[in-house]
Amino acid sequence: MRVFIYADNLHPNQLKKRTPEHKFLFKAYLPDHTIHFPRFSSQWRCGLASVTPSPGERVWGAVFELTDEDFKILDAFDGEVPEGAFRHLEVTVMTEDEQKELVTTHAAIPIGKFRVKDDYLNFVRKGVTHWGLPEECLDMWELFRPRK
Repeated sequence: MRVFIYADNLHPNQLKKRTPEHKFLFKAYLPDHTIHFPRFSSQWRCGLASVTPSPGERVWGAVFELTDEDFKILDAFDGEVPEGAFRHLEVTVMTEDEQKELVTTHAAIPIGKFRVKDDYLNFVRKGVTHWGLPEECLDMWELFRPRK
């Protein structure tokens, strides 16, 4: 199954733990979407990222081939959120060379609006950097950093 992964699941350690047999396919972005934080993460003690429609914006990530077993492990979110907190969506992403690809991704069933913490954002940024996603992706995550 081809899955668009974004946010903290891009971190190589977390990706390996949650999807041990993953295979990187390509970098991509989800057009007309943005990041929001509609679920609380017990692991991070802050908001957990999800995608939501937003005309004109885009969310960068990467597409991976996952086994059915990997997808089940990924769905469990290491117990961070209750079962069923995220749903699967079929979405069309754009590759770096502007080709359309139909894939699956996760989106949260919102329960509120939660603040995000620096350590969570730093973790996400390590994954973004690891996969060589564009500078605009790093800039987008930086915009969520709490103001001091």
